[in-house]
Formats: sequence, C-alpha cells, structure tokens
Amino acid sequence: MTVRKTCTSKEVTMNRLPLSQVLQAVGGRAMFNRTTDTTQVRGASTDSRFIEPGCVFFAIRGDHNNGHDYLSDAASKGAVAAVVDHEPAIDLPNMKFIVVSDTRKALGKFATYVRRQFGVCKVIGVAGSNGKTSTKHLISAALSCRLRGSISPKSYNNDIGVPLTIFPADPNQDYLVLEMGTNNPGEIRLLTNMAKPDIAVITNCSEEHLQGLGDVMGVRRENASVIDGIREGGLLVVNGDDPELLEAISGYKGRTVKFGFLPSNDVFGTDVQVHDNGTSFRLNNRTTRVFVPMIGRHNAMNALAAIAVAKRFGLPEEEVIASMATSSKPEMRMQRMDAHGVMILNDCYNANPASMRAGIETLLEFEPVGRNGRRVAVLGDMRELGDTSERYHREVGRLLAELKDEIDQVYCVGECSKWIVEDAVSHGFKSPIERFADSEAAAKSIAKKVRRGDLVLVKGSRGIRLERVVEQMVGGTKLKSAAG
Repeated sequence: MTVRKTCTSKEVTMNRLPLSQVLQAVGGRAMFNRTTDTTQVRGASTDSRFIEPGCVFFAIRGDHNNGHDYLSDAASKGAVAAVVDHEPAIDLPNMKFIVVSDTRKALGKFATYVRRQFGVCKVIGVAGSNGKTSTKHLISAALSCRLRGSISPKSYNNDIGVPLTIFPADPNQDYLVLEMGTNNPGEIRLLTNMAKPDIAVITNCSEEHLQGLGDVMGVRRENASVIDGIREGGLLVVNGDDPELLEAISGYKGRTVKFGFLPSNDVFGTDVQVHDNGTSFRLNNRTTRVFVPMIGRHNAMNALAAIAVAKRFGLPEEEVIASMATSSKPEMRMQRMDAHGVMILNDCYNANPASMRAGIETLLEFEPVGRNGRRVAVLGDMRELGDTSERYHREVGRLLAELKDEIDQVYCVGECSKWIVEDAVSHGFKSPIERFADSEAAAKSIAKKVRRGDLVLVKGSRGIRLERVVEQMVGGTKLKSAAG
C-alpha cells in the first residue's frame, strides 16, 4: 500500500485498495457479495465531516458521538463503505457495509494490516509518563538531518490516534514516530502490538493516571509492556536513571540503550543549563554541548533519548546535534510567550505530580523580566490521580512553602487545588495565594492582576483548560505596570 497524500487528522487517503482486503483485515461479516464486488477504497475516516470520495468510514462509538448516526452524511460525501457494529436500518445503495462486533477494535486491526505493508520505514514508538510529544519532535529533528519521515499529529497516542497516524504514512519513507499513551492497564500492549515498533522509547515513569494504573509501579509495568511489540532485531531506548523501571523491562532480551543524567548510562548529559530560549547540556561529559529550543531541564532528558535513537540510525553526531537545535516546539508544553511586557511559560497541556514539580523548578530558573517583576505560578488541578489526589496536591503545597522566598504570587484553579492552598499556607507560604473554582473565573481575574515585568508559569491538567488564562493575558488585556 502506497500513500498518495496526507489529509486531515481524521481522514487519510491511500492508493486504491480492494474492499475485500479491508474485510480481510478487520474480519466480520460482509453485507455485499465479496466474490463479485469490485469496490476500491482510497481512504479511511472516523469523522464524517472529513470524508473524501472513495473512503471507508469507521463508525466509532465515542463518549459524545456515535458514528452510526452519521452514516448518511458519510455516504453523501462519497464514502463507498462503512465498518459498523450492527446492520443499519437505513438503505444506502452506494455504500457497502462490513459488520463487526467492535468498530474501534476493527480500526486497530486495519492499522495492524497496513503496518505490515511498510517497506523500509522504521517505526519508532514513544511511551512514558511525561515528555512523549517533546521527545517525538526531538527524534524527528535528530533524524531529519539526513532522513525523511513523519510524526503523529498533536498527541494522537491512543487506539484511534495511532491508526490515524499509521494509515497515511509513506511505507517507503525512512521513519515514522508514534506516541503511545495509556490510562489503564493493557493499553500500551495493544498499541505496541499494532505498531510493531523497530525502536521503542520509554521517556520516564512517574505518578500519572493512578486512577487506572494504581501506583507508580503500575505505571512502570504498563509502560514497560511496550517491549511486547518490538520487532525482532529492534531496540529499546529506556530511561536509565530509574532502577525500578530497568527492573520492569529486565525481561527484554533484545538490545537496550540507556539514557539519563547518570554517567552509568550509554548516553548521558551533564552541566544542564536552562536559557530563556531553550536548554543546553554536555553530552557524555565531553566538551560537546547540545542545545534544544525547549525550556526546562526535563527537555535535556528528552533530547538524550532522541540522540540515542539517532545513534541507532548511524547518523553523524555533529549533524544530529545541529538539526536538533532547530526542532519544532509543541504548543502548551513549556512554551515561552511574551505579551504586554510579561513572560509566560505556557505548560497547560497536562499535569501530574512529576511534571508539576518540573514546571515549578523551571519557573525558578528564570528571573522576572522587569526590575520589579514577580515570579507568579498559576497552578491547576492534576487529574486522574484517584485516591492519591489529595496526597499529591498537598505535596505541591508543601513544595511551594519550601520555595516561599522565591515565588511571589500563586493562583490555584480547580476543586482539588484547595489542598495545594491549604498545605502551602499551613507550612509557611507567606506570599499572596488565591484560588478560583474554574479557569473562566481565573482568566478574568488573573489577567487584571498580572503586571508588566512578571514571569508567569501556567500549569495544570488538560481538563482544567488553563489556556483560557493564557489567552486572556495574551489577548490584549491591559496589564498593570510593576509600579501598580
């Protein structure tokens, strides 16, 4: 299967493929005469809004929408077939149907089929608690010094996003970088067996999605399961600074490369320096310095993972380093923004205890931009921590108290952030601290209180939508001067 072009994130276009091959891939029951049918499929979609003529439409049942309600829309836009979980009551003469028990699983089966058709393209799967998207961008930057490839759009890292990344990939390009995310046990195993990575990366493991994964060891075991799908002769690139993670992957018999800050790793970084436009470090304790245009010590770790991957391809180190210095930066992940005399560290995409600590530590790496400016932290709830939620929010509060002489103002957003406030105050945080019920209320107030010259970290889980606070600060609201 070869690719004609890459379309929208919800629809992909391929060279023509007999519908019988789609049936072969997904199984199920054909509601057409498979021996005489000549239907050709040239694309796949999970969203009727992005259908192009010749597509097969996968009718997925989601939290808010049911694809089966949009079969007519898909047919009217030219879909020639649909994969459904029951025989439709409507008559759509120009659309053929394949009935399966679970359309979402069928989508994954089709992706597995397409993956098997890849030629020279090497698949790189990136798993881990934090840094997957940044590491994905850095890997692509490192490899692009000499190679041609593609990466998943945004954070397409689940059992829908990974297939939608595999479908449009050119099987004859040099590489494809995928993200593999998880909320519950077994999800990484599903994705790795679908993608069959030639190289798998585990960035790190920390307190995330504990509601589903139980504890940090559960997180380690889940991410370690990425090894189940690595192709024979493949490579595992793993964070060597976590001995318990190394124990979790000890059953892997293939080649392993470790990265981290400890000199016992195969690829390690020292003398990490955070700048206002990125992060630099020395590679393997040599004079060679690596710079990446991403802010934060944690991005040095992500860069080390990317270098380890590039070494597998045999690329010249100096070219890899030069190429990484021009890497694209994912939005809302320690994204520096300057507006109205305020420097904003926009890290709104997600949050867990480890990334929250990293965000606060990064805030301390910088001085306020104005002479009388302040360090300000806008912190939102950390979601999906289950029964440990109160514990970890209170830990953030105690961290703020330890840093009471370095942070001048804190705004907390969300229900769980009340525990941040309580422990910060009870453990001696003396600077002003204020809590808002939601991001809408916070956005209206904080933009009026932030002053020119301030340095502002905005960090919280995606569901809190702290980007509203950033949008209000950036969007033209007149900010006070440092003099008030």
